[in-house]
Amino acid sequence: MIVDKPGAPQTALRIGHIGIERSNPEYPAAEVLNTALGGFFSSRININLREKHGYTYGAGSRFVYRRGEGPFYVATSVRTDVTAPAVKEIFNELDSIRRTALKPEEIGLSKDYIVRSMAGRFVTSPDTVDNIADLFVYNLPANYYRSLPAKIEAVTPETVQSVANKLLKPDSAIIVAVGDRAKIEPELKNLNLGTIEVRDFEAKPVTTAAAAEKAATTPN
Repeated sequence: MIVDKPGAPQTALRIGHIGIERSNPEYPAAEVLNTALGGFFSSRININLREKHGYTYGAGSRFVYRRGEGPFYVATSVRTDVTAPAVKEIFNELDSIRRTALKPEEIGLSKDYIVRSMAGRFVTSPDTVDNIADLFVYNLPANYYRSLPAKIEAVTPETVQSVANKLLKPDSAIIVAVGDRAKIEPELKNLNLGTIEVRDFEAKPVTTAAAAEKAATTPN
């Protein structure tokens, strides 16, 4: 889907699909997976798009956990002229982490990042209340936070790869690109990722005739 913003110097990208619920027993492995994929600065997606290609200042991914199945998405903003290449690289990373197990240093960094930052969830009284409330909201056991670090540490590269193949679904992902349609649509079509819908800023469908009329009446 393209949301047309003529003249935009950047394209805001969101690529996602349905994820899992917070109470899912695969939560620890999903967190390790996402941390390595796009959950912190040294993640694969950020290193690829920012450090390797210079497409963006930052890129990441996230599982949004709810009582039911929440979304998984990749988010970034890139230069207009590299919109299609950035989308291609995101899908390359989604495919890569499903094909090959994490390297030892990757899984080590991911686990450390999650476990060592866990204390930060309880720094303030509001933080503590929010996390205790999650036990009730998501039907988690009373000792959940005490047992979670051990569950994170028990995740193996093979477990992450298995969960990646189960939870990451690039073939059914929806792409939303907010940017200059005239500049980004032709190259996005060349990626052959499916039918492209065009919406206005209110998410209303834009027909080809309406778009042509708007372009004709918009001052240069």
